[in-house]
Amino acid sequence: MRTKDELFRAAQREVAARRQRAVTRAEALRTEALRRHPEIGRAEAERTRLGAAYLMAAAQGADITKRAAAQRAFEQAGETLNGVIRAAGYQPEEFVPKYTCLACQDTGICKGRPCTCVAELARTLRREEINAASPLALCSFDSFQLERYPTAVDPELGGPVREYMGKILAYCRRWAAEFSSKSPNLLFTGSAGLGKTHLALAVADAVLDRGYDVLYTSSAALAAQLSREHFDRDTDDDWLNACKEADLLILDDLGTEFMTQLTVSVLYELVNTRMLCRRPTIYTTNIVDQAVFEARYTEKVASRMLGNCRMFKFFGTDQRLK
Repeated sequence: MRTKDELFRAAQREVAARRQRAVTRAEALRTEALRRHPEIGRAEAERTRLGAAYLMAAAQGADITKRAAAQRAFEQAGETLNGVIRAAGYQPEEFVPKYTCLACQDTGICKGRPCTCVAELARTLRREEINAASPLALCSFDSFQLERYPTAVDPELGGPVREYMGKILAYCRRWAAEFSSKSPNLLFTGSAGLGKTHLALAVADAVLDRGYDVLYTSSAALAAQLSREHFDRDTDDDWLNACKEADLLILDDLGTEFMTQLTVSVLYELVNTRMLCRRPTIYTTNIVDQAVFEARYTEKVASRMLGNCRMFKFFGTDQRLK
């Protein structure tokens, strides 16, 4: 996983590469055309000569009649060149680089500021990272199928499961649409296969669309990677820094990681940093007993997670079996 800055720099490099590819393709086609049709080169040289004469007339303060004549000659040479190019079987625009972004011409800068295409590409790169670790492409609010939940009243819930899950879905839609640093953390609990990860990733997809940086990791993958980084002196804590800095972090499947003192320490650092910096986090876990949760993560870590979250318990039957 990469930090926001690393992702932005990667996007800038890709935009620069796009420009280079566009220029190279256009120049390669022009070079081949000149090799096959020398008349194109002669027409280009004539246009260049007349263009220089026009500029010289303007620079030397020639009278308006001479300048107008020089301009007409230059424009006529351009039309002649285009005619020669078409006669050779090409189109003049083929010799001009075709940039992906017309606003910045793949420079990454538009009106003195980073172009929006760089931010869009950074979000695409982040989506690719999330897709590599989860089925983000398969998860959206629209694909969250409420009809899979029973209409029967659950004794613990005291009401129809489907109606209750519909309210959770509606809340998450609003949460994503109004996402900001002031958004509360969310904790999804419940048995396996009830849609916790699906809904968390649907939120991630919607928040990414709004231009925020979102990072997804399973708790087990995070703990394993952080252990490797901790014991490898040649690496930096890239994963931890990325998790700390993301506008929204999805920490999936709490309870599946291998617990060590290092895991507890790193989780505390991560949760505490995000809480102090007001960066929202969505947690999912199969642990439904708060006492078990505190025993596993220590009271200090658990209190920062549970005490700073809107908690939703998922009900129903395992969707994966269906």
